[in-house]
Amino acid sequence: MLRERPNWKFFFTAQNTETLKEVFGSYPNAQFVTLSTENKYKRLLFEFPKLIKKHRIDYTHFQYITPLIKKGKYIVTTHDILFEEKRFAKYFPVKYRFLNGMLFKRSAKKADVLATVSTYSKEKIHEHYGIPKEGIHVTPNAVTIKDDTEDAVAYIQRTFNCKKYLLYVSRVEPRKNHLSLLKAFVKLNLKEEGYKLVFIGNRDLDYPEMEAYIDKNKGVFENSLHFYSGISDTDLTYFYAACKMVVYPSFAEGFGIPPLEAAVFKKPVVCSSATAMSEFDFFPYHIDPNNQEELEAAIKATLVDKAYPLEEIKDTVQKKYNWNQSAKTLIAAIEAQNLKHP
Repeated sequence: MLRERPNWKFFFTAQNTETLKEVFGSYPNAQFVTLSTENKYKRLLFEFPKLIKKHRIDYTHFQYITPLIKKGKYIVTTHDILFEEKRFAKYFPVKYRFLNGMLFKRSAKKADVLATVSTYSKEKIHEHYGIPKEGIHVTPNAVTIKDDTEDAVAYIQRTFNCKKYLLYVSRVEPRKNHLSLLKAFVKLNLKEEGYKLVFIGNRDLDYPEMEAYIDKNKGVFENSLHFYSGISDTDLTYFYAACKMVVYPSFAEGFGIPPLEAAVFKKPVVCSSATAMSEFDFFPYHIDPNNQEELEAAIKATLVDKAYPLEEIKDTVQKKYNWNQSAKTLIAAIEAQNLKHP
């Protein structure tokens, strides 16, 4: 958007604006504003309204939740509302569902421009919040990781003592369905074939079923199962580049970017076909995460598939999920809003 609309002025806010400058680079139409408080509620209630007034902002972009006081016009990106679906409610704490159910809905309805990241999320926002589909703009996340890693296998083996492994990148919680992958690892005797299993992601919620299964199968998972959190972006690229394959058996996602990142690294992927991931039909192994046998068969087939269309899938992902397209969609939505309400 900075490049597409050089006559628009953009204000980026954060406590650490130096990091923002590194990310966005130097643009004459970009200004960086340092926030004074870490508390997100204080920001929403007091700091953002003051900044909007001070800098005479026309449009302010928020993720999910807007301030109670309306200053100028609001753009809201609501990534997903999975917790509003009865079948997924069990994966979210009651407090989270209650509080965010009110705040997300209010903010989405008050938005002058409402965006989301997938067609699936668009359908659910329309269904649960009663917002017309034509008022919801799909701006997919983009994949920006570049495969410029050299000697990745040697680096991961030297740094993390991992070699010949299956990779799952995701927060560790029941909704992500790590348990099914653990069961597949055991059932397919992958340890005996020299494989390891690597989970990268923070442990956000208790996952007693997974912990119990790991404890029950200590003999299998000892020295063959690795959990990592707080991994740097650089190390994450090396993990992708060095893995044998990526598995993403999540039950529910508003988008789901790790399978697409794996595709850019030309890695074979077994991906869930549930919720927003139904749009990733370019993966040849696109499975029902509730079907354990299907998951196991897909992993087994992928590990020996010499004809997996890695280059073709990489090209598809890069063409479909890029920031240029999402920027143009959001620009068009803002300009249409200006025509309606100058």
